[in-house]
Amino acid sequence: MEKWDRILKANHVVLEFKADRKWDVIRELTAVLDAENAVVDLEQLLAAVIQRERESSTGIGSGVAIPHAHEDSIRREFLAIGISRAGIEFDAIDGEPVHIVALLATPKKHQKRHMELLASLSRLLQDPDVRARLLAANDVEAVIEVFKSK
Repeated sequence: MEKWDRILKANHVVLEFKADRKWDVIRELTAVLDAENAVVDLEQLLAAVIQRERESSTGIGSGVAIPHAHEDSIRREFLAIGISRAGIEFDAIDGEPVHIVALLATPKKHQKRHMELLASLSRLLQDPDVRARLLAANDVEAVIEVFKSK
């Protein structure tokens, strides 16, 4: 079982995006990393996330997207969560708007760990109860508690 509170902190949570477009949402979440000094080169990270997204949408369905990057500019594993109650067009596989965006970033040297985290995060966010609790969260602590309880 993953200990999400190790890589997801209160200042990694965006309760309601200011942005309402896919690329701006990604910028908003990567800015969280920059504010925490978790990345050496924010532009390099942003380019990596955007490049990955252009290859294939990370909108996995059920209102969830998991943009991710695995590269040298990242100092440590990092998870940022953002919520959009209105929904964002994200080119998701089911064609539906995305309400929960989980940005995962890991150092390049941790390839296996990146894949493990990505798979675990995907399984977690496919749980309808988890999604409902995240969307109902009124504060950052409630979002963090969803991850601690699973």
